Amino acid sequence: MYAYTHVRLVCLAWSIAMAITADDKVAPPVLKANREILKPPSESYKPQQIHISLGDTTSEMNIMWATQVHDTSIVEFHTGDRQDMKRVEGQTRKLEADNTNGLKYLHHVKLEDLLPQTKYFYNVRGEADDTLSDQFSFTVPPVMAGNTHTFMVYGDLGTKAKDMQFLLQEALNEKYEAIFHVGDIAYDLDGNEGETGDKFLQTVEKVAARIPYMTIPGDHERNHSYLHYTYRFAMPNLPWPMPSDKLWYSLDIGPIHFVMYSTEVFFDDEVNAEVMLKWLKEDLDQANMQRSAKPWIIAMGHRPMYCSVDDIGDDCRRTVPVVRRELEDLFFAEGVDLIISGHQHFYERTWPIYKQKATQYNYRHPSAPVHLTIGTLGSVYKIDNSINLGGQWSAFVISEAGKESFGRLKVYNATHLSWEVRECSNGKVVDRMWINQPYHRPFHKQPEVFLPNPLGEMGQEWLDNQRSESFGLEAFLGIKGNHYGDDFQTKLTVLFCVFVICVVGLIARKKVLTLIRICCLKKEPCNKLKASLMSDSSNV
Repeated sequence: MYAYTHVRLVCLAWSIAMAITADDKVAPPVLKANREILKPPSESYKPQQIHISLGDTTSEMNIMWATQVHDTSIVEFHTGDRQDMKRVEGQTRKLEADNTNGLKYLHHVKLEDLLPQTKYFYNVRGEADDTLSDQFSFTVPPVMAGNTHTFMVYGDLGTKAKDMQFLLQEALNEKYEAIFHVGDIAYDLDGNEGETGDKFLQTVEKVAARIPYMTIPGDHERNHSYLHYTYRFAMPNLPWPMPSDKLWYSLDIGPIHFVMYSTEVFFDDEVNAEVMLKWLKEDLDQANMQRSAKPWIIAMGHRPMYCSVDDIGDDCRRTVPVVRRELEDLFFAEGVDLIISGHQHFYERTWPIYKQKATQYNYRHPSAPVHLTIGTLGSVYKIDNSINLGGQWSAFVISEAGKESFGRLKVYNATHLSWEVRECSNGKVVDRMWINQPYHRPFHKQPEVFLPNPLGEMGQEWLDNQRSESFGLEAFLGIKGNHYGDDFQTKLTVLFCVFVICVVGLIARKKVLTLIRICCLKKEPCNKLKASLMSDSSNV
């Protein structure tokens, strides 16, 4: 009896095994489908659209990417030695609304405590080993004086730009510390249910994964309450996803304080413009308190205050433009050196200007902000033709069809910066300008003679605290700190002058000692001189 039962169990087990391993005609279709769901293809986990942006400071970096399915957000990075590899885990969010054709899962990781002027190598990945991305690298901007800071600036770039590949290659060839895209991104990020945004970010990945890609919203990002913009990008001093009612920020790089503001708050009833204006005032007040260390203030917003386009319906052509009415007085009073915008699909440079009047016809010691509009990359979608408004404040305008261009901003030190506009296709210089500004200040204040403390900020701090320990050269120069600009240069000047005085003293030491003996130790030469003078007067 037991033997018979044992044989029946063996036969039953054999039948079940054969049914599971049989071909499709025998295997249940539901079972096959379940096996496919349990193990999605590896392509679904592949990281795509990798791009980076600076964090709250230049010692932080945001890393973002997208995948088709949900996965963990991990970044592995090092400075060249894989044995010192660090691993950071971040956030994953799902973007479903208006994103039927786009990748649904967006990933964000923030790297902190990065060293200035250091190159980092990194990969992004999910939980499994086969999700590892290609290796990319970025270099953290320097913080000390003596470095030239170079940035690429443009607006209104979409997937249809004819010279996109030339532009991206230029970004890789030149050592840009950051790229600033001043609004109207991809045309549009939510276009074709998210497919356009995916295509744009995948196209710029080879650059945006290596150079911080800094953005501000334009009118084309307002769709669906800025939904795709707030999820696809992460900017400084903002949580992620970014709040749609607070899409503005500021950032310090070298001697520059960048102010990135949203012009759309003046045209969007859902956003309180007064909140941004209050933030702008407080931020610029604070920036002016640090003006000796961060002398340059450069502001960027999508819509310009001034323009020479023939479309009278544009805000900048109105009798009282909204953006100009809300911001011009504030920027003038706070001493903003340069204002860069997009929106208009042409290029224009103004003279230093305030209240529709050029304050001067050069850029030597400007007494008002200089305005630049660089939206030529949007000409493939619409061409804005320029007109002659009298030439009183407009210094240079170009709106040629088919000429796509970008801006190159270089800040050399505390007093000099240059701006170039170059054609994307061949790098030809279209326009060039130098600004020489030794008096960084609110423009309503007259220039004052500034006599800096020769010890600098750190030296004064040491004196105020009356520290008993020694005060070394390293601390005096600020090598351990983040002091930059006039203060650093002043200390170098003091050291150089002391060195020159010592050298001159050594070379002419005999003559100096003789002079001291004549004037202070011996009275005989003075008596002879006095007698000679008295004899001359008696003869007269």
